[in-house]
Amino acid sequence: MENICIRLDSGLSKRIEKEMKEFNYSTKTDFVRDAIRVKLRELDAERDKKNRAWEALFAARGALKGTVPPRTAAEERELEKKIDQKVRRHYEKKFGISLK
Repeated sequence: MENICIRLDSGLSKRIEKEMKEFNYSTKTDFVRDAIRVKLRELDAERDKKNRAWEALFAARGALKGTVPPRTAAEERELEKKIDQKVRRHYEKKFGISLK
């Protein structure tokens, strides 16, 4: 175990003593250790939240590029038309033919 030394102003120290009695901490050290554990869990939760946000943003990159999956039948038909036109143009250009 590693030792650390901290200095607290008297108001904070008195508040810790009051909370120690109410929540049954035997020493200030136990109180501070528990407070550090709680803070570390909060930081982990915040990191997870941030990672989930980045993952959601990465997953939505198609929406940001304008390639949102269709939500309605009309949107799906419009998307199929665009894809069909792109494929047709590709093969017309590649083989020098007209597919109309």
